[in-house]
Formats: sequence, C-alpha cells, structure tokens
Amino acid sequence: MQAKHNAKRLIWLGALALAAGGGWWWWGFDGKNGNGKTGYKTVALERGDIMQTVTANGALGALTTVAVGSEVSGKIVELLADYNSAVTNGQVLARLDASAYERQLEQSEAELESARAALKLAEANFRRAQELRELELVSQADFDQSEAALAQAKASLRMKEASLSKMRVDLEKTTIYSPMDGVVISRAVDVGQTVAASLNAPTLFTIAQDLRKMRIEAQISEADVGGVAEGQEVSFTVDAFPTQTFTGTVSQLRFEPVTNQNVVNYIAIVDVDNADLKLRPGMTANASVTTAKRVNVRRLPNAALRFRPPDGARVAAPEPPPGRPAAEKRKEDGRGDHAEAGPRGEGRSDRAAGQAREVNGSADAVVKTVYVLDEQGGLRAQPVELGISDGTWTEVLGPGPTEGARLATGVQTAAEKEKAANSGSSSPFMPRRPRGGGPPPM
Repeated sequence: MQAKHNAKRLIWLGALALAAGGGWWWWGFDGKNGNGKTGYKTVALERGDIMQTVTANGALGALTTVAVGSEVSGKIVELLADYNSAVTNGQVLARLDASAYERQLEQSEAELESARAALKLAEANFRRAQELRELELVSQADFDQSEAALAQAKASLRMKEASLSKMRVDLEKTTIYSPMDGVVISRAVDVGQTVAASLNAPTLFTIAQDLRKMRIEAQISEADVGGVAEGQEVSFTVDAFPTQTFTGTVSQLRFEPVTNQNVVNYIAIVDVDNADLKLRPGMTANASVTTAKRVNVRRLPNAALRFRPPDGARVAAPEPPPGRPAAEKRKEDGRGDHAEAGPRGEGRSDRAAGQAREVNGSADAVVKTVYVLDEQGGLRAQPVELGISDGTWTEVLGPGPTEGARLATGVQTAAEKEKAANSGSSSPFMPRRPRGGGPPPM
C-alpha cells in the first residue's frame, strides 16, 4: 500500500511539473504578443499644420498714458472730469482757488505802473542833466549819476513786466486742462482738497490715450528671443475672458535687457486692437508669439523621437541612401539586414544620423532616428531630418518615412496586448488564457 501511495504521489508531482513547464513556455515565448514578438504602440506619419510658438507674459496698457498734475498750489474748487470720462485735448478738467493769484496779479500790475512812472522821471532828469552838461553847469559826476538812474529805471520796468507775466501764467495754471484726447483712468483728488506743488507736481488725473488701441509689454526669455521678430503674430488670453483668444502683432523688440533674479528677459511690444473695449489697462496677458508656421507638411509625433527599442530587440538597419547599393552599405556596417540594439536602443543612432546628413547634403542638419514598424511587426531604424516643432508634432524634411508609415512610440503594456491579441493558448496543460497574451487565470 505504501508503494502504491508513493507511485500516485510521483504521478501527481510529474503532472504539476509538466503543467508548470507548459505555463512557463506559454508566458515566456507565446505570451508577449501571442506570436513571440514584442508589441509596440504606433502612430502614423501624417500631413498637417505645425505652428511653433514662444510663450511670454506681460501687462496690457494704453499706447500713451499721461499723469496730469498741478504746477501751482491751491485748493480744488471744481472737478469737471471723473473716472472713465472721455476727454479731448484742451478740455478743462479741474479748477483751483485762484483768489490768491488774482491779488498777486493786481499787485504786479500796480508795481508795473510805478516802474513806468519812475522811468519817466529818470528820462526827464537825464534830459535836463544833458542840457546842463552841454552848458557846463553840472559836473560830470552828476551827469553820470542821472544816466545810471535812467538805466536802472528801464531795467526795473522790464523786471515788473516779467513779474506781471509770471503772475498771469500762474493764474492760468489754476485751471487744469487735458493734454490729449483719451479716457480718465484715475482721479487722485476731490473738491476741497489742497494740493501743494513743490519740487514735484502732484498728480491729479491719469489719462490714457484712446483705449481702442492698446499694447502689451511682453517679457521674452533670452533663450527664446532669437526667434522673435517684428511683424510676427501673437495670440493671448486674459483671466477675465479665459475662453476667448485675442490677437496682436509684434511692433518692437527692445535691445534693453531686463534682469530679474538673474533671469534675463527682453521686452517685446505687441500692438493690440481693442475695438470692443473688453481689454483694460493692467490686465495680465498670457501670450504666444508665432515664430514659424508650416501648412500641410509631413509631421511625426514627438513621442516617436523619444522612443528607443527595449534591450535585446531586433532592429533592421536603415535603408541605404538613394544611389547607394544596399550590399555596400551592409559591408560598411559589417552586419546583415538586422542588428541588435545596444543599451537603450541607441546602437545605430550615430550611423543613421551620418547617413541622413549625406542624403540631405548638410552637415548642420538636425537629424534623429525613428523606428518604423514593418509588415512583419518588427522595427526598422529610419534617420529623419527635422524642421520646426510645436511641442507635440515635428516637421519632417527631405527623404524619410513615407506618409502613413507606422512609427513606434512605446512598448505595449500587458493590458494593451490583451486587448490587441486575437487568439488564445493551445496548451493542453494550461487553462485557456485571455485574449492578448495575459497571464492565465488561476
């Protein structure tokens, strides 16, 4: 009985070992993609538009903003403009108490009359002294004194005239006028408030030129400023209208550097049309400057440029350049039609780049290697010359993959392989595995 029991035990252990071996074979060789091959995620090379942009931000403002102040001191007695008031050049904005300046003007007028009377007396004295001097009835000293008195009277008259003119100008300055057409965006005083003009003129109003035309002072990073130029289109958004995109044009790129926390930026002036007056001064604009644009060009996803085959993957050699025999190309490589990728799949990038430069005839071409999925499900390295990029798609220049070619962008996960597989396991020792090569149910 003991021998019979041991024999049954050996039979069960053998069956379990055979089942485990079959499962290992199924998972290691048939479970990768249902056919012994690694599955890849792919995206087709297609035609489309690419727009390369540079991001920037800045504050919206009027084309011209003027702070209107007072050159004389006094109390505000009348305000004729308020916030958002539309004003014209020469329009009265406010008036200061002018009573003190009127009295000073009257005093200056009286002093001027006195100076005129003094001049007449000095002229008469000089004439008499001149006649007496001709008769030698006065000394030369008295004659010189009368002549000097006449000159002093003339100078005093001019001083009084200048003083009177100054008082008239000060009186006129008690009325504040608008220096241009625009909109009042700020008012800093109220009626009854006293303004004191000393070294700096106190600001009463801030006037912005016609707000139907505005501009953005956008800060461009020194790393991006090389691609920005006058005349380029700009699109931007503001927080007040997050779903609406506004447009503008770069009108000036300043040479002056602006350094903030060791970061160097340059100011680009963007002209903006604000016909509907939605935009307001001071709003923060998040702008994108269109530095390059391509329409209906071959483009590939940037994920294809980042992809590298896994270790041990079999990758076909690149196609030889036009007019160059494939046998000669393989001879130079010292390999056949297939070569195993090095660490991270980068073993063939340098040779592929060199071939692409030869094909395109440019030593400065930006060349990278992508991997095209062939009809048998394998990969073929393909060098491509690249143009502009928008961060998602990159333009393909010169020869390269044809339109519709499937470019590898990653390796399929177990769930993705399970979804893509079409047949199950045929092992008699294992339960039927799910579609796609997933692990068998336990």
